[in-house]
Amino acid sequence: MAPPRPPGAILMIFTIADDDQDLARALADRLTVEIQAAWAHARPLRIALAGGSTPRRLYEELGGRADTLPWQGLEIFFSDERAVGPEDPASNYRLAHLPWLSKAPPGALIHRIPGELGAQAAADAYDDLLRRAAAGGRALDIVLLGVGPDGHIASLFPGAIGATTRIAEAVPATADRVARITLTLPALAAARRRIVLAQGAAKARALRASLVPGAQTPLARLMAEAPVEFWLDRAAGQALCVDSAP
Repeated sequence: MAPPRPPGAILMIFTIADDDQDLARALADRLTVEIQAAWAHARPLRIALAGGSTPRRLYEELGGRADTLPWQGLEIFFSDERAVGPEDPASNYRLAHLPWLSKAPPGALIHRIPGELGAQAAADAYDDLLRRAAAGGRALDIVLLGVGPDGHIASLFPGAIGATTRIAEAVPATADRVARITLTLPALAAARRRIVLAQGAAKARALRASLVPGAQTPLARLMAEAPVEFWLDRAAGQALCVDSAP
């Protein structure tokens, strides 16, 4: 049994456990080790956090370690945000802030997307921030991503990804979603590592659809550009396996 492999992509698939709590704990363990290593080398690990419901337990797990985490070894960014303020229940920043980032010491390097400015103004501000952050030649180290049922990542939706030189861009509102701000496909591909966190059978179907040869979901397009690490529970991981026999 082996997972399908799109041309040019390198897949590192980790089926961690039967439930999301064990998956969150395993990824938190890995991130903690990397943050500690970055602190030891006096070079903060730059991580862009994911929104949505999938990483909630990961942030709760990291929140439980906040008092012992070497915050000097960490610099936080976000992969996407809704055009709302930080107190709005729909805010991705709020999702990470309540269980984890609220416990950060003064001076911690946390760069939220200012969604309350409106999508375009916030995208312009974050694009400028990331360009200045990368001026010394350092891109993001890790981008955390969930995946939607339609294969979207960050706020990059099917049929809405065009060529761009921007790092962050505005995503217009539609009938069923508010305006958003997202890192672009080139920005995600430029990161040192991309981690897709997925749980459950519904996400398994989205992952499976993105691994079909010729797939054009946003996740598939990212995999065509750069390696992706999948951190999955058993329900998501089993659906990725196909019989390799002819």
